[in-house]
Amino acid sequence: MSLYSIPFTFIFLSYLCNLVNADGNIGGYIGGGIGGLIIIILDIIAIFDVLGTPRTIVGKLLWILLIIIFPIGGLIIWLLFGRKTTPVI
Repeated sequence: MSLYSIPFTFIFLSYLCNLVNADGNIGGYIGGGIGGLIIIILDIIAIFDVLGTPRTIVGKLLWILLIIIFPIGGLIIWLLFGRKTTPVI
């Protein structure tokens, strides 16, 4: 079991829990359905992209937290400013 498998399992399960609202309907009212699934997939790809960068552990953790807390905004910020090859944070 790798170092990253437990946190990614937790992140994935928390995303799945957020897709189901209190009434038991899958998708909820905001951000659910196909659009929500696409955002989750893109966020997971971005998180793996963050882990592949030469940044420090703290820098990677901050980027991942940004992507998790703000799924759409964090993804856009990562794509615009975070994909540099030199360490920024």
